[in-house]
Amino acid sequence: MQYKDLSTAEEKEYFFAQHGVRWTEFAQLDYFDIVRYTVVDPMHNLLLGLAKTQCLPQFESLLWAGRLPLRVGEPAGGSLTADEYKFAVTGPWAVVIPIVWERFQKESEEDYKKAMERYPTAKRKYKSKLKQWEKGNKRSDPPSMPKKPIRREDTNFLRFATALKILLYGMAEMKPNHHWCVHIPDQVRDYGPLYSFWAFLMERLNKVLKNLNSNNWAGGLLEVSMVREFH
Repeated sequence: MQYKDLSTAEEKEYFFAQHGVRWTEFAQLDYFDIVRYTVVDPMHNLLLGLAKTQCLPQFESLLWAGRLPLRVGEPAGGSLTADEYKFAVTGPWAVVIPIVWERFQKESEEDYKKAMERYPTAKRKYKSKLKQWEKGNKRSDPPSMPKKPIRREDTNFLRFATALKILLYGMAEMKPNHHWCVHIPDQVRDYGPLYSFWAFLMERLNKVLKNLNSNNWAGGLLEVSMVREFH
């Protein structure tokens, strides 16, 4: 409704850049719940979103079980497809992540204790620098406040979607995917199993269509040639 009340194109573009929403006539339908009827695609959200953002282990598996590209997680390894991420989160990473966490649990606790010992000193230095900055008429940027160390507990680590990202990287690194994923359980109740509404089928059809011969002509001829080729 706020977008609808804007008068200029510049105001509307700025509003969209800030909030990511525009006015739609569907909002006037009494029976249409815009938020609830907006479907979060689990394939992009969970696999190409969260899994791609947070997990970078190496793992070897039997060929019949599935295959991950070499050097997965490294820039030289390239990007994974949704199918590869699906195999990763249901197989290798489910095995690797708890092992990695157990391996570094003790080391992480020691790092946490050392960081907590250093934190009071860093905080006193910050307060001292802040006073000096305030006395200097604030002519430069203010000093950065030290971040309080965070205990990396195994229970929080295994809360794959949200707690891991918040605790290890901070709120500044949170992405919309980390919020959208919490709506998926409700959508399963509304629309059925993930297989009923995730985008694997559409993406596979896109791949098929992209590989078809076409004449590359505009004006509707490209679509006609692709439909004929697909048929």
